[in-house]
Amino acid sequence: MKLKKLYLENIRSYRRGEIEFPPGSTLLSGDIGSGKTTLLLAISFALFGLQPGQRGSSLLASSSDTGMVRLTLEVNENEIEIERKLKRSSRSISQEYSAISVNGDKEELSVTELKAKVLNYLNYPLEFVKKTNILYNYTVYSPQEQMKQIILEDAETRLNVLRHIFGVEKYKKIRENLSIFASKLREESRILQHEIRDLDESKTLLESQKEYISLLEEKINSKSEELQIKLEERNLIEEKIKEIQGKIEEKNKFEKEIEKTNVALTYKLQEKSRLENEIRDLNKKILEFPEFDEETHNKIIKDISKKKSVIEGLNRELITLSSRIDSLNQLKESDLLKKQRIFKIDMCPTCLQDVPEPHKHNILNETENQLVKTEKELKGLNQNISIISSTLESEKNTVAELESKKSELDILKSKLQDIQKFKENLNTYTKQEEELDKDSNLLKKHIESLKNSVLEFKKYDNIYIIRQDELKSAFQGEKNVEIELAELKKELELTKKEITIQLKKIQQKELSKTRLSNVLEIEQWLSTKFSDLVSFTEKNIMMKLRNEFSRLFNKWFSMLTTDAFFVNLDETFSPIILQGDYELDYSFLSGGERTAVALAYRLALNQIINSLFSRLNTKDLVILDEPTDGFSSQQLDKIRDILNELSIGQLIIVSHEPQIENFVDNVIKVKKEEGSSRIIQRNI
Repeated sequence: MKLKKLYLENIRSYRRGEIEFPPGSTLLSGDIGSGKTTLLLAISFALFGLQPGQRGSSLLASSSDTGMVRLTLEVNENEIEIERKLKRSSRSISQEYSAISVNGDKEELSVTELKAKVLNYLNYPLEFVKKTNILYNYTVYSPQEQMKQIILEDAETRLNVLRHIFGVEKYKKIRENLSIFASKLREESRILQHEIRDLDESKTLLESQKEYISLLEEKINSKSEELQIKLEERNLIEEKIKEIQGKIEEKNKFEKEIEKTNVALTYKLQEKSRLENEIRDLNKKILEFPEFDEETHNKIIKDISKKKSVIEGLNRELITLSSRIDSLNQLKESDLLKKQRIFKIDMCPTCLQDVPEPHKHNILNETENQLVKTEKELKGLNQNISIISSTLESEKNTVAELESKKSELDILKSKLQDIQKFKENLNTYTKQEEELDKDSNLLKKHIESLKNSVLEFKKYDNIYIIRQDELKSAFQGEKNVEIELAELKKELELTKKEITIQLKKIQQKELSKTRLSNVLEIEQWLSTKFSDLVSFTEKNIMMKLRNEFSRLFNKWFSMLTTDAFFVNLDETFSPIILQGDYELDYSFLSGGERTAVALAYRLALNQIINSLFSRLNTKDLVILDEPTDGFSSQQLDKIRDILNELSIGQLIIVSHEPQIENFVDNVIKVKKEEGSSRIIQRNI
């Protein structure tokens, strides 16, 4: 990884600032408190965001509500730009925005997603997504106080930190997990022992159940035979009942035939009674019928004919008189009109001359005479009509009486034919009555015969009831045997299921027994051999790491000191400082010597980590923050040798020592004015 550019906005003492990082060694120079360390913290924030326990107030300028860091770097020929923003709220300061651009393709991500992506590009383990990235802190950038702190920590804490850094912590985790797993195996073995405690009892029970099945099968065979006997007995009774039912059906047929014959006999007797009534009625009608006089009947017909001729003549005469009366009434009406006109006329309509009064009187007299004559004739005619009408009415009444007598005689004459028919019917009814007597006698005999047959078959009703009781009893006996057989079969089925369950239990217990043997063997092996192997492996690795670490530590420390010091590490990786035959306590060293011990420890640790994690993409970058605190001028001169020996692609040193400028390829100066930091010069 190579740092290329850093842009800050409202980060601590920076309002706005941009810095480009060249390759090779670069010195960030400036007075104490000018803002050099802020640039390093901004780089860490851009890469990993706020670390666990780190507050946003440690980065965001106190006078601003928002801040931003944008870092440009190169990883495996990919140009990556990371941007993070901070925002102040009423309660806290949080990361508001985070994004990453890879070769110009920008992607906005959550804080966690961005950190995971950065770790992936740096080839760091993803376990550092949610915790402090100590690999970065101990290989790339670590404030000098933190490096001194690891030296001053108690032995156990320092050893646990280094275990974690070296990745040897996994062996401790393996031992812890091994202990947990072994405990679980022991717990499992106790459970398995509990499961198989009654294995022999289960086998004994299984044998007992098998014997019980044999007994049940014998009982089932016996009951099946008994059921077959019951079935045959019931079938025999059913056959007998069928025969009896045939006899009863014949009896029922006889009874139905009696009913039909009784109906026929009743009909015959009713028909005979009806004929007797008819015969009595016919005899009565024949005796009561009156005598018919043919001569009187003929005379009445002649008299009616004569009277009708007289009536026709009178009707003609009335018509003639009525016609004359109509003519006279018209003449009378004409004369009356004429009389009225004569009174009114003054001029003759023909000759148009005045009509004299005498002439009018003559005409009126003639008309009056004519009217008198007409009135007289009308009176005579009306009298004749009245006489004729009276005579006509009398004749009609006479004809009506004759017609009535004729009708009575006609009816009587017509009934003479009925009397003849009555006599014929009387003869026919008498013969039919005789036939009915014969049929009735035959039907009575047939009914008597049928009753004898019914009486003969009547005994089968009682036999049928007895057989039905026997059949019911046979069914009940058969049902009882079937129930007993079903119960036995059910018991057999349940017992077989119990055997199946018992077999599965025994098989499971046998498996548990085998499993128990395996578990005990595994637990024994893990608790002894494997545990010893893990401890040996861990101890061996830590020994090799300590030896190499001690060698590198002594190498770098020797380059930083002029006195005849020798340093190495004990089993807890605590520095052991020797001068001659005397061991010196770290706290009694001078400030420059303590700084030299911390820097040597840091450089040795950096090399060890990069050798362990050879694929880390940050191995070609080192940032040293005030690595020369308390150094003498002679020690400062040693820094040149250190820088040359490091031989890395990009080295950034933060220092306020002017002498360091002579040892690096590039110098960037930072200055703080009126509380605001700015980059005022950059030399390459």
